[in-house]
Amino acid sequence: MRNKWLGIRAPKVEHYKGLEVHAHPAVHPAAVSMLERHAPQGAEVLDLGAGAGAFTQRIADHGFRVTGVDASAAEWTSDLPFVQADLNGDWVSKVHGKFDAVCCLEVIEHLENPWKLLRDIRSVLKPGGRLVLSTPNTTSFVSRLTFLRIGEFAFFGTPDLSYGHIRPLSPFETRNVAAQTNWRIVETVAAGMIPVFEFESFRPREFATNALRGLAFVLSKGENRGNVMLYAMDMQP
Repeated sequence: MRNKWLGIRAPKVEHYKGLEVHAHPAVHPAAVSMLERHAPQGAEVLDLGAGAGAFTQRIADHGFRVTGVDASAAEWTSDLPFVQADLNGDWVSKVHGKFDAVCCLEVIEHLENPWKLLRDIRSVLKPGGRLVLSTPNTTSFVSRLTFLRIGEFAFFGTPDLSYGHIRPLSPFETRNVAAQTNWRIVETVAAGMIPVFEFESFRPREFATNALRGLAFVLSKGENRGNVMLYAMDMQP
């Protein structure tokens, strides 16, 4: 059983049509819904940081014409169009044509320069194009509690460096980067509901931890319930 108040920790790895999902399980469905609200059916979409192609295939199955981009082709087994390019470098010159929308899920926190990424994305979009972007939510009540306890945000601790989480972006920072690169955020969604209380055992320490979770939830304001923040953006002049 899992609801907004109580949950048991679930396995972290999910697959879509045999392709590993490199994201929280709730992110891809929420991002598809957001894309459908902000891009016309059949739109040409660029999926940046496509990984194994799970999200690329998912949006193709929803009627979009999609091209994946990733620094490595090692996991790519799809027949969908693919461009191998490092998003820290000059990837724009390797992508041909303009797109109606760009999706960039769980990527910006891996990159050295968020400002460069958002400027680069502008250059591959058609006029009126939209961006769907996600990044871990450093302002969730659990992340705030983690920072209070050990001085590290959730998903941005020492172990997370091993898979490239190098740049935490809070909703405030995301709005700032967007504004400085001439983007307007038109929709914000917190995905991946975090139960107030969550157990993996019933030891006394678990009850103490959950008491702190409850207190952090009560004291937290703003976007405090989702593991991941999703943003839909449009370009400003």
